[in-house]
Amino acid sequence: MNLKSLAAAALSLVSLAYWTVPAIAAPAMQSFNSAAGVMDVDYAHYLSKHDIVFNKPITNPLYGVTVGNGRLGAMVWNTDGLTMQVSGVDASEETAFSSGVIHLSAAPGMDAGAAKFQQRLSLYDGVLTTKYDADRTVTVMGAPNSEVMGVHVDDRRAGVSAVTLDLSLWDVDKLGGGDVPNMDTWRTVTTYADATGIGLSRGQADPNNFGYTLAASVEGAKFTAQTIGPNKVRLVITPSSHYTIWIACASRLNAPGHNSIPQAQRLLTGVKSKGYAATLSSYENWWHAFWAKSFVQYSNASGDADYLENMYYLYTYMIAAGGYANYPFHFINGAYSAVADQHSSKWSVAYWFWNQRDVYNSFLASNHVAVIDGFNNLYSRNFDALKSYTKTKYGIDGIWVPETMGWDGNARHTDDSDFTKNIYSTGTEAANNMYDRYRYTNDDSYLRTTAYPFMKEIAKFYTSKLTKNADTGKYEMLISNAHETYWRVKNAITDLAAVRSLFPVAISSSETLGVDADLRAQWRDVLANLAPYPVADDGLSYLPHDPPAIKMTNGENITSELLWPYSVTGIGSPDYAKALNNWNSRPNPYSNVWSPDAIQAARLGLGDAAYQGLKVMLEIYQTYPNGRTDNTNGEFEYMGVHLLAMNESLLQSYNDKIRVFPAAPSDTSFVGRFTLLAKGGFLVSSERDNAGVKYVGVKSLYGNPATLVNPWVGQAVIVRNASGGAVLKSSDPELQFTTTANTVYIVERASKPLSAYKRVTLTGKANGDAKFLTTTAMIGSSTLARPDTGKYEAEAAELTQCFASSDLAASNVREVTNMRLGSAVTFRNVRAGGKLSIQYCTFSDPGKLTLYVNGTRIQDVVFPATKSWTGTYAITTVAVPIPKGATVTLRYDDGDSGVNLDYLRIEGS
Repeated sequence: MNLKSLAAAALSLVSLAYWTVPAIAAPAMQSFNSAAGVMDVDYAHYLSKHDIVFNKPITNPLYGVTVGNGRLGAMVWNTDGLTMQVSGVDASEETAFSSGVIHLSAAPGMDAGAAKFQQRLSLYDGVLTTKYDADRTVTVMGAPNSEVMGVHVDDRRAGVSAVTLDLSLWDVDKLGGGDVPNMDTWRTVTTYADATGIGLSRGQADPNNFGYTLAASVEGAKFTAQTIGPNKVRLVITPSSHYTIWIACASRLNAPGHNSIPQAQRLLTGVKSKGYAATLSSYENWWHAFWAKSFVQYSNASGDADYLENMYYLYTYMIAAGGYANYPFHFINGAYSAVADQHSSKWSVAYWFWNQRDVYNSFLASNHVAVIDGFNNLYSRNFDALKSYTKTKYGIDGIWVPETMGWDGNARHTDDSDFTKNIYSTGTEAANNMYDRYRYTNDDSYLRTTAYPFMKEIAKFYTSKLTKNADTGKYEMLISNAHETYWRVKNAITDLAAVRSLFPVAISSSETLGVDADLRAQWRDVLANLAPYPVADDGLSYLPHDPPAIKMTNGENITSELLWPYSVTGIGSPDYAKALNNWNSRPNPYSNVWSPDAIQAARLGLGDAAYQGLKVMLEIYQTYPNGRTDNTNGEFEYMGVHLLAMNESLLQSYNDKIRVFPAAPSDTSFVGRFTLLAKGGFLVSSERDNAGVKYVGVKSLYGNPATLVNPWVGQAVIVRNASGGAVLKSSDPELQFTTTANTVYIVERASKPLSAYKRVTLTGKANGDAKFLTTTAMIGSSTLARPDTGKYEAEAAELTQCFASSDLAASNVREVTNMRLGSAVTFRNVRAGGKLSIQYCTFSDPGKLTLYVNGTRIQDVVFPATKSWTGTYAITTVAVPIPKGATVTLRYDDGDSGVNLDYLRIEGS
């Protein structure tokens, strides 16, 4: 087919009515809208398959569903009605304290006599809906990107005699923690209860202008207001078939005159005047517009990839629901809490950059620049404070960014810690984030006024801190930390990578802006003569710093930082082999909730490793059915890692070369589709199944030149304007072509152009139940029993005097360890069978435990030595009849010896 025919075929395809099909593998179909330059997605139905559904009431507050409007978040659970704990991101320094608890109850109770219950978080609408039978519905929503949320009640039962709404706080008399200058004001609570509604306030004398008022009023029903105690106020609502409770968490920071009480009342008056229906419509439209900016599909036949995709959308929602405030969504406090304030203060003294970067860095590719602005603004708004402090601390005219930085740019919790006080590379990461924001948006004004000035000061700091070796002529970093893991070392690889990452873009930016030619010359000299990365004696991998080796003080994988976040190596780089060796031999795989291993695997093009890494992180850290973790080192880092690792598996553009599906898993059932934003301002869309990549669609937003790595190596490729003819024919490894702003380009194989596929719109079917990834990882709740495969993970059993530990070689990446006299692992309600197979490892020669069934001792179980406590496993089998529903226990009795247990499987009949 000639080019004219190709173009005509594509144009006719746009004008045809198109099919709507579920998002499944369809080798003969494609879903690119060449007129719009994005994937054709019925977002409402597609995202409905990712709804989070609880079919049983949530009675554990830690399992509460998360809902938010951009600035406020709430966790919602079902104890004697409906309970919400609300948090406002700007309410306190580093979101140290959540705002209060809302409890809605009725007489008779909302659940009284209800045969059916379902709580559904619709990600597409941003709405949480709780239904009791067909006559009671409670809807939690909000005014978009505001400090107001709403609870709408539709209760058509006859005989409802009372409705109450309580606002309360836990006992704050002994409250501690948080980087606040006046703790007394956070222990002081004032209340009001009048004809306008109810409210409670604290932090009203905070000298930093934080503090808030949590207030409530009602639309659609009469009410009276009462003060119940020093920390509790109540609305007594006249029962009505439908009414809306409006809740404001007015921060002093955002209130006129920093007066949160009248601000809360103004917010409530305004939203009541607009009304529930109009506010709900605005709120849903806000979320609809949010989702329309990008699209990701990541699925396979087993459903594991679909679970990963579900979490991608949930985690995007959870972070964005608090991501539009003036201050960042804190990595552990975020916009949600259901645990009073007893855990938030652990990390509430600062923003740890290492942790915060995980939360935020996916949002450029997913085309949500306003979200990452909240993070970048933390550093740019503190420009003067950082520059002044750098002069005081180092005597250097430049900027040093503390790794743990307070809201106002302070370094109080960096300077007093050996872990952080000698980290210099944080500033480069902050500067690179600003530069990337410019590269994705083409915002020249942002480059000139914000990004470049910050980059310049970081480069000046490094230029001053480096020392030129008189013998070698090389610039060296004589003493610094290789982040938190290696202290006071020479030529920390993080510093060398930071310079190689930042200086080239600082140079090019100064050229673009026509400024600082003298500094540019200095930076070029440093780059040309910078000390090489430390290399191992065998020459096959990098070292984290110059010899001698020192002990590790944290569980980071320092050499893999070159892959991400510094982006100085990766697929196609001359030192790829070294980077690969470093990743394969990294000392601390998946060691913490912030571990970026899967991101770095994607940067190496390791599709299977990235896919497994996404699973491993969820298997280890997603412990609650709302998607959250019980890990006290952070709440949201692993969520952000998940988002970025999936984006990087589908699309990379960090080095200004667009790569589609650079790290797709090898699973032949894998189906991937996406519309994501690439550097240079290109909306890139593509689809892949077991036959490979079908096409690449590129919408040029600003008319920059594009470079695309050819996804069909050696094949003839045509790049054409969607409304015209070819702009390039090539089989080169890289396809370079000029673009025009707001124009769509289609990259296709000459042998199978886009017109060879039938166009379809992607859709989906609403989810109705819980979903499962492994024995432990699940989302939502079900009234149905989980399918019993006969395999029972030891770490999911009842553990007595032993505990679960991580091991990547173990099933579900965990094993049960530390078994000693009196320890036991108990599996309850197992299936029937005639044989037990037990996977284990042990250095004991042999190991031995005692088997009990339904409390009766059956026999000793011998475990031949594997010469390992991790990594190498074996299976021992025991022929024993197991009745259905039995309790099986492996116990360490007198005369037994140590074993680590991985899982038990019941087989036979």
